[in-house]
Amino acid sequence: MKKIIFNADDFGLTSGCNKGIIEAIKNGVVTSTTLMINMPKAEEAVKLAKENGITSLGIHLTLTCGKPILSEKEVPSLIDERGVFYKRTKKLCPAMNLDEAERELRAQINRFLQMGMDLSHMDGHHHIHMYDGVREIVANLAKEYNVPLRSSNMECEKLYDEMDIKTTDYFTLDFYGEKATLDNLKSIIKDLNHGTIEIMCHPAFCDEELEQISSYNKNRAEELKILTSEELKQWLREENIELITFKDLGD
Repeated sequence: MKKIIFNADDFGLTSGCNKGIIEAIKNGVVTSTTLMINMPKAEEAVKLAKENGITSLGIHLTLTCGKPILSEKEVPSLIDERGVFYKRTKKLCPAMNLDEAERELRAQINRFLQMGMDLSHMDGHHHIHMYDGVREIVANLAKEYNVPLRSSNMECEKLYDEMDIKTTDYFTLDFYGEKATLDNLKSIIKDLNHGTIEIMCHPAFCDEELEQISSYNKNRAEELKILTSEELKQWLREENIELITFKDLGD
């Protein structure tokens, strides 16, 4: 049997993202979401989650969006002249001090835990957790906090196996952009072998705030439409596909 986790990235990015993700969980197939704890709308996201009976969230660790949790003096290699994270890994990686990165990511986890939510798993914004150096830091943090990790490439899979870190059998980011269609989603699921699968998604209500902060905006509204569609839900039932969460891994 195929078991699927639909994980919504970017919880906390904007109000439109927050409301869209909650909608996709309540009335769609999304079973999991990861919170950007450093973003201004993170507290709003947690409040919405609690109001809707959601007690467990993942953390969307970031070094490429927003401001750090730590002070500028503590993480000078991670930020630009404005005091915010570099937006692109090609600028971040050559400048990054890994000790600073470890302290910042740990601070993000600690801030998350202060919100009173159970930590379900970890992943990374712009897949920062798969880059050399950061990959090992995040794996050690996942081991320390005893939570699963998103597996984005072969290097991650090998490391997680060596460290006995839980992850899914498969991960796909192909439900994105022009590929965020119902037909493509069905094709992705059909092509994957039996086992546990994480499908990354970005449902949201597109508003002005989202358009200003992210180039990936209107596509999110289309994702939301697909992920809450009766056609998709019916097809998953017909295909005998079980929707699970990261808490279910290893059961």
